[in-house]
Amino acid sequence: MKTINLAAALTATILCANVAAADVDRTQQVDQVLKDWARTDGPGCAVEVSQDGNIVLERGYGMADLEQGVAIRPDTVFNIASLSKQFTAVSLLLLQEQGKLSLDDDVRKYVSELPDYGRRITLRHLANHTSGIRDLPSVLALAGWNWLDAVPQQYALEVLARQKHLNFEPGSQYSYSNSGYYLMAVIVERVSGQRFSEFTRDHIFQPLGMLHSRFYDDRRMIMKSRAIGHVKLPGGGFGVWRPTYEIVGDGALLTTVQDMALWDRNFLYPKLGRNPQQLLADMTQAGVLNDGKKLEYALGLVIEKYRGLPTVGHGGSVPGYNTYMLRFPEQKFATTILCNVGGGPARVAAKAIADIYLDGKFPEGPEVPKPREQPNVPPPAQRQPAVAELKKLAGTYYSEELGVSYTLSVVGEALQAVVGYQPPLTLYAVEGQRFYSKQHDVTLTFGGKGFVLGADEIQGLKFERTSRR
Repeated sequence: MKTINLAAALTATILCANVAAADVDRTQQVDQVLKDWARTDGPGCAVEVSQDGNIVLERGYGMADLEQGVAIRPDTVFNIASLSKQFTAVSLLLLQEQGKLSLDDDVRKYVSELPDYGRRITLRHLANHTSGIRDLPSVLALAGWNWLDAVPQQYALEVLARQKHLNFEPGSQYSYSNSGYYLMAVIVERVSGQRFSEFTRDHIFQPLGMLHSRFYDDRRMIMKSRAIGHVKLPGGGFGVWRPTYEIVGDGALLTTVQDMALWDRNFLYPKLGRNPQQLLADMTQAGVLNDGKKLEYALGLVIEKYRGLPTVGHGGSVPGYNTYMLRFPEQKFATTILCNVGGGPARVAAKAIADIYLDGKFPEGPEVPKPREQPNVPPPAQRQPAVAELKKLAGTYYSEELGVSYTLSVVGEALQAVVGYQPPLTLYAVEGQRFYSKQHDVTLTFGGKGFVLGADEIQGLKFERTSRR
């Protein structure tokens, strides 16, 4: 009997030693993935890896604050940008569960300030990015905003209320729009009677023990252990980025990788809401277009595959932060990467870490990087306008939808547009009365009393001339 027990004990010891050795090896491999960010003279990332809802690795690389010389730790707080969207979505689902709203309600039932577009836009359209409502940061950028200007929530709502046109018929297309999630947060506040930050605190973060998570709805707020955002400078090195906007819902959650591990655990062992399993099922239900086409986007989550395995994930990116969460539901595995630098390695690092921990479980080989998609339509051919033609177009033009004026002047053989403190926009003549900026993909089409501006997926912004130069 003693011999059998001794043999069993010896086997258990060997197994534990093998597991420990494997953990050390994986940790060293993760260190290699983030080695370029393990420095004392630059920002970096916090990393968390969970298996079966339990943290198996948590580490910090680089500096949380270069000015104060503070290193990143697992309890460092980051602005997670659009990774926040899933918490906005679950807030709506909690209110739906309480019978206070429905995702199939018309948005104007709660936000009457929005124009009546003659088409019904539902809360589900907002959550699936199929509403057709113009993207708020894109609209603000066209109005001269530069990510540093203060943008109170009320002002954001006023801007959206001025938009007279949709990008497309609601439900007919998918187009990522932060406006939908900002409006969802407004709806949560109006239906619940609480500030959005308070509602999420009381109904999500505290129940799950996410005690270092809070929405950044007041730019004066103090948040201990916060990582300062950084941007890469053109000449090398890093600069500080401190956001001044107060828009929440589409982003702006401050949290840690440790709290995100608790959030991941709720996907495996759900406890939010009256019917936790149904809540998660609703959250991960992919959107469907009017023609029946199924989307990869659900409610604040992207449902897709990586190397043949089903995944649930989302990323976030603003000038000073870069984040990514990647879950493998069938393997009960998850990793979250939070970085305090714009254009950071979060997405690439999350996949590399999954490769390490799920080695041998992928039915497909390593991911082959896809070439960057090029526009199907080449830019219009440039023409040489007469100086007299350009001078006739110079002047000041006002947009009621943007609430700003563009000043156009002649520079060489082009028009130069100036709005706010943004760098000048140089536009060259193309066919007809159109002027185009290849660098910014902006088109001005002149006619009547002004011009119509088109940019990316924002079309039909009308400007009227108010003075000549």
